[in-house]
Amino acid sequence: MDQEKVGKFISELRKENHLTQQELANQLEITDKAVSKWENGRCLPDVYFLQLLSDLFCVTVEEILNGERKFKKKVIDEEHHEKVLEVNHISKSFGKRKILDNISFEVYEGDIIGLIGPNGAGKTTLIKTILNLYKYDEGNVKICGYDTKKDLEDALSKIGCIIENPDMYNHLTGRKNLKITELINNIHDQEYVMEMIRFVKLEDRIDDKVKKYSLGMKQRLAIANALIKKPKLLILDEPTNGLDPSGIRELRQILKTISKTQNMSILISSHILSEVENICDRVLIMNQGKIVSDFGIEEVKYKSKSLEDEYFQKTENMDGGEKDEINESY
Repeated sequence: MDQEKVGKFISELRKENHLTQQELANQLEITDKAVSKWENGRCLPDVYFLQLLSDLFCVTVEEILNGERKFKKKVIDEEHHEKVLEVNHISKSFGKRKILDNISFEVYEGDIIGLIGPNGAGKTTLIKTILNLYKYDEGNVKICGYDTKKDLEDALSKIGCIIENPDMYNHLTGRKNLKITELINNIHDQEYVMEMIRFVKLEDRIDDKVKKYSLGMKQRLAIANALIKKPKLLILDEPTNGLDPSGIRELRQILKTISKTQNMSILISSHILSEVENICDRVLIMNQGKIVSDFGIEEVKYKSKSLEDEYFQKTENMDGGEKDEINESY
């Protein structure tokens, strides 16, 4: 058994999960020197810690001892896939309270990424910071290569978003709501606008006032409204809130179709883990203002685990921070 190879593999797993040696040691309730010894190939973890590492990093004990995965992670061909979103070392505080702590991740074209975590973990703050609704203290955000501090208008032109509840003019018809977005964004492709209306299945109700719409219809109208800009990235914060099972299924089908037919990237923040598991191909788990895990759904399925199992494994031993999400949205 190659101790050096095992140590290198443990180090790679730790870095994939955005953990320092000290943070990994804290989760295992050991000293960082012990972790350092493993990673430097000076000794192997005993059976107890091998099992903890197996559970933490979603690999088997055998894979740790062999120093490599049997399951091969999906590798993105960076030469042929555009980087749609880059979040680099973002930190954000309100007063003395740090809400986002050195957040980094990337989204490539066609990705459907789920953002999950306890209330108060920082999910909504992260989304609002990406959209420049909050100014970050450190780091930078790029959307299709445009820095949101230097080229905000160009950056935001590449995004469609729905933050929390659909925000529409209830006294206007669905068509007139879309018309406002068309005028603001100088959109003249009426054939495409009509295509989006049909796509969200509102062609029979588009001339009714929005106040007569069900919540599911409002959600579909909001998606059409976000799509008529032909964005490269669609950001949705709790898109299934208040929807019945039929509405949730319709939304799931719409999002999958969008991603496949338009090669559009989608970032979804949601508390409904089963829907994230059904829709997304990659998941980010946030806790205490940090990304504590970043993995592909196929990795979880390979281990015969559910996303719920993975979620609680990554969060149950950590304090969730403030339990009231309202406190996060200053």
